[in-house]
Amino acid sequence: MALSIPELGKRLGIHESRARQLVRSGRIRGQRVGGRWIVDEADAAQYRPGRPAGRPLSERSAWQLMLRFREDALIRDFYFEDLEPSAVERHRLHERVDRLQHAADPLGLLSVWLVNRAEKYEFSSSPSDIADMREDKRIHLSGISHPAAGLLSNSEVEAYVQRDRFDDVVRDWFLVEPSPHKRPNVVLRVAGHVPEVLPPLAVAADLAERPGFREQQAALEIVRSLSVH
Repeated sequence: MALSIPELGKRLGIHESRARQLVRSGRIRGQRVGGRWIVDEADAAQYRPGRPAGRPLSERSAWQLMLRFREDALIRDFYFEDLEPSAVERHRLHERVDRLQHAADPLGLLSVWLVNRAEKYEFSSSPSDIADMREDKRIHLSGISHPAAGLLSNSEVEAYVQRDRFDDVVRDWFLVEPSPHKRPNVVLRVAGHVPEVLPPLAVAADLAERPGFREQQAALEIVRSLSVH
């Protein structure tokens, strides 16, 4: 049975806006059909609420936080000038970094804090295009498609695309909305700033949104491997 966003909210006992946020963030799998989100009843049943972690960060603050963490010094070179934090933002960043590093459930924090890091879109693509799509320089592989995850899937693409390139990518690869009850094989997250070297914390956040055990473990391993300076 397919549920609309209002029906999902009633099923979970939460406000409609919160239900929509959970679906948009990927914490509950949904599909866009005719411009509206629908959720399979089985996917809704898998959702388990976690401890409140505070309010979601804005897209700007989310990318400031993600760029703060790195595996090596390379990530430091990919700050965009208009993302350079102010004195107040630096103070808040310091507090968030400290909280994340000492959190008993860091993935729970990421799932709330980084929900606005990008707009999430799901598509169907010709399976024969998947391999070539991975080589498109406008597409920055993440989640299960990122090498750091160790979960490379030859049948899917999960990636980030800069907002001003999104329409061209959709058109060039003939991406369409998936049919009802058909799993998408392309997941694109669209943001205003997408660095050439994707912050590992973005990869971890994408993996953390997936319900599978292997994906959750991969996300946790990435978070634990990160350093901040």
